[in-house]
Amino acid sequence: MIVKVLLMGAGGQGGPAASIMSRDDEIKEIIIGDINVDMAQKVADKIGSDKISVKKVDADNVDIIAEAARGMDVLVDLVTPKFYYNVLQGALKAGTNYVSTAYDKFMWDNKMEVGKKPKLFDEFQKIGKTAMLGCGMSSGYSNVVAKYYIDKCDTIKSVKVRLAKMDTSIGKYGDAVTAWNPGWDPRQALLDFTLPSTVFRNKQYELKKKPFSEIEEWQFPEPIGKMPVSLHAHEEPYSIPLSFADKGLEYCDFKYYVNMQIAPVVSLGLASEEPIKVGDATVKPLDVVLSMVPKPCDGFLTEDPSAMDHMDETKYVSIMVEVVGNKDGKDVRYNVAIPTMEAPRKKTYETYGTCKIAVALPAVVGAKMLAKGDKPKGVIFPHDLDANEFLDVMTQTGFTHRFEEVDY
Repeated sequence: MIVKVLLMGAGGQGGPAASIMSRDDEIKEIIIGDINVDMAQKVADKIGSDKISVKKVDADNVDIIAEAARGMDVLVDLVTPKFYYNVLQGALKAGTNYVSTAYDKFMWDNKMEVGKKPKLFDEFQKIGKTAMLGCGMSSGYSNVVAKYYIDKCDTIKSVKVRLAKMDTSIGKYGDAVTAWNPGWDPRQALLDFTLPSTVFRNKQYELKKKPFSEIEEWQFPEPIGKMPVSLHAHEEPYSIPLSFADKGLEYCDFKYYVNMQIAPVVSLGLASEEPIKVGDATVKPLDVVLSMVPKPCDGFLTEDPSAMDHMDETKYVSIMVEVVGNKDGKDVRYNVAIPTMEAPRKKTYETYGTCKIAVALPAVVGAKMLAKGDKPKGVIFPHDLDANEFLDVMTQTGFTHRFEEVDY
């Protein structure tokens, strides 16, 4: 299989994705499309692969996107989610497959109902192509892990996803005095705390508008341990019920750890896009906050292998997936822990030319699977693919998936 990819976006995830694909023998050509060609060229120069070329592509222009995507096997969309629908339409117009890692307007523009097809489903199905939404770390890898355990059940009652981070190098109270840096699009990361959160409850969708709703403590593996989590704007509670309501699903949510750096920002109204007067100036509070946050692409361009052992010892990301269901007439509960996907970082760096693979690698795996052409047509989600095949393809790239069931 020889694959040609248009990679939209040279930012915090685009660089790692290009690096991963450049080392894959089945991927022949990679075009990095970005409005900022200087940044895209820096990414290409760092990777140093003759598979990669750079092209100026405006994510705000569907026709330009379609022109760049024609003749490619798949378009991997890693631009900020506010442009995702433009890029999705560009892929459709070009007649190519599409993979994204995140989406937001999709769920808000489309009335959420069980059994309702996602936007553009019929259009992609008609041309015999597949658009897969939300194939990153979470949503993405988390969905595949959920599907792996859903397949073990005859019926399912609930699916819960939890995510927490910890940096032990800054001490127990370090979050209170350390600057926030999400490592990806900071605007979207901050807005995700303020957008309505989707919950699937009693077989119906709900939108919770209050930030940090339904706080509870959740037990993560050490060193994170017990951590407060709350409802968070995310894709899984929208997409998982669309696929598994007919298996009895009653409840689905996503909860993110209560970030002590961001909670005061949100509570003070500093995440608002509504203009306010400050003296003689008119500003948006969100713009002021974002002006102080580091650019996400810097992380890929400045990776330092000498610091990676220390990072393994201090920086942790844990995803938990809980699936409750019934098998052979007996209630079952699978509580699954996914440890830091990037660790051990030096080994990951040697394999992929980057250690920042948590979001980018699942997107590349999804792109390779769609390029085969034997997957369901229309608009789908990662959990609509065969979980074992996804994990196998992921392993073939050099990654060893290490999720495990835990008893707490």
